[in-house]
Amino acid sequence: MSQISDRPAGIVLEEVELGGFGGFPDKLYLISVGGDKYACNNATGKDGERLDGLATFPDPDEATTYMGLLAGLSGSIVSKSFEEAREIAKSKPILSCLLLFVGGHIVEIHYVR
Repeated sequence: MSQISDRPAGIVLEEVELGGFGGFPDKLYLISVGGDKYACNNATGKDGERLDGLATFPDPDEATTYMGLLAGLSGSIVSKSFEEAREIAKSKPILSCLLLFVGGHIVEIHYVR
């Protein structure tokens, strides 16, 4: 299970990469595992809240790193706009947010419900 870190080590996001959605870039990368299914993750928020979210990445290399960290996860890396990723998460009743991973750590959360 992932933990949210206040200060993930070694992560630097340039402001120009962040786009207009908080810390999320305009273009995201997802891991498609077939059909209309994508890699998701759960985490525990700072207040102990359980978060079930769509795993998103700022670039394909981060998605590849994530697949390497999770034994058995394989799929194809697909590019989606922030809004497309948000709609995917909203279409899945169990998901409450988008999780942006950098360096294997959650660096930003966008709630969809």
